[in-house]
Amino acid sequence: MAIWIIEPRDPLIVRDGRPFSADPGAWATSLPFPFPSTTAGGVRTRAGLDDNGLFKYPKGNEKELDELKRLAVRGPLLVLLPTNEYDSKPGEWLVPAPCDALLLDIETTEEGKFTDLINQLTPLKLPEDAKTDLDQKELWFVGQGCYDKRKPYKKAPRYWCWENFQTWLQDPSFLCETIKHVCELGIDGPVSEQRLHVSIDADKETARDGMLFGTSGLEFTSPGKDERRLQDAKRLALAVAVDDHSKFISQAGLASFGGERRIVSWRKSKMELPLCPEGLKKAIVEDEACRVILLTPACFKQGYLPTWLCINAKQHGVMIDLKAIAVQRPQVVSGWDLALRKPKPSRRLAPAGTVLFLKLKGSNDAVRDWIECTWMQCISDDLQDRTDGFGLAVLGSWDGEQVTMKVRQELCENSQ
Repeated sequence: MAIWIIEPRDPLIVRDGRPFSADPGAWATSLPFPFPSTTAGGVRTRAGLDDNGLFKYPKGNEKELDELKRLAVRGPLLVLLPTNEYDSKPGEWLVPAPCDALLLDIETTEEGKFTDLINQLTPLKLPEDAKTDLDQKELWFVGQGCYDKRKPYKKAPRYWCWENFQTWLQDPSFLCETIKHVCELGIDGPVSEQRLHVSIDADKETARDGMLFGTSGLEFTSPGKDERRLQDAKRLALAVAVDDHSKFISQAGLASFGGERRIVSWRKSKMELPLCPEGLKKAIVEDEACRVILLTPACFKQGYLPTWLCINAKQHGVMIDLKAIAVQRPQVVSGWDLALRKPKPSRRLAPAGTVLFLKLKGSNDAVRDWIECTWMQCISDDLQDRTDGFGLAVLGSWDGEQVTMKVRQELCENSQ
C-alpha cells in the first residue's frame, strides 16, 4: 500500500451534477469535497498512462480496463501539509466530524469557567410513557442523555485533527472535558472560491458580448488564526491509499483533475494510515460492542443497513446487531460512464461522519480478527464501491448500553 498526495495548484472544481454550459449567467458549482469515485478515477487514469503520458488502453480492451477498475483505492481523506513546501515532514490527517458529537454554543458559569463544548450523542432509553412512531425493536433513538438548553454551534469545524478524533474514538468523555474552544478540534476544510469568466470567440480570439459565466471551486487552503494574514494560511491536500502500488503511476508530477481540467500535483508520501490503538481493541472486545464511523460516504443497498459488513463479520465468526445510527441527510452521487458514454444512475449515500452503533457476539479472538479486517477498510455493500473507496471506516468504543433519557422538569410541569 502507498499513500499518494493530490495537491491542487488551482481551485479544484468537483461538479455537483447540475447542467452547465457557457451560456450567459451559467454557474458551475463545486461539491464541498470530492467523492471517492472522483479520486479513484484519477488514480486509474494515471495508472493507465504510458511513458509518453498517453492512455495505453484504447477502446475495445475490456479485459485490461476491467483489471484497471479492480485497482483498489481508499479515500480521499484531507491532509494538512507543512507550511514550507520543501519540508520533508509528513502531513497530518484530518477526518470528517463524527455525527455523534454535538458542538454547542460556549457559555461561562458564575465562577468564570467554560461549560462543556461537546455533547456526546448516544442511544437513548425512552421514558415508559413516551410515544414514538419509530420501532424501538429495530433501532434505538440517538440523542442527548441530558438536556442542554444551548443551541448547536453554527461554525463547528467540518474536519477534526486525528489526535482529537482518536481520543473521541477511545474516550469521548475525556475529549468533552478537555476541549475548551472550537479551534482546538480542527478546521473547516477547503474554502469555496468563485471566479467570473467570459466566453471567447475562437475565430476572432476576442470576448463574446454578454457571455459571462462563473465557476465555484475549492481553494485547498485554510486561514490561520488571523484570516487577514495570508502567511498564516495552511496548505491542504487530498490523500488516497492505493493498495496495489505496482500498477500505479510510473512517475509523479502535474496533471489535470476534476472539472475544467484544473492542475494538481501527484506525489508519493511517507504518511501511513493510522493503526487501531491496542487500548481501543481491548475495550471493544470487553464491551462486546463498538461504534463504526465513516470517513468517506458509503453506499448501502438497504439504506442505513450495511449488509456486507454483517456478511464479512460472519466470515470471522462474529454476529453483528445494529442497534442505532447517527446520520445526516443522504448525499446523492452520479457521474458519467466513459465506457458506456451515458450518465451513471443517481444513488443515495450515507455521508461521511455517520456513526453505526453495533453489538458484537463472538469469541475474543474472532472479534479481534474482525477489528483488524474492518479498521481503515471500506464497508459498502457492492464490491466495486468498496474498491472505489466508498465507506472507509474506523471503530470507536461503546459500552453497548442505552442511556436513560432525562426529561426537563419544566416540560413536566407544563404537561400537568
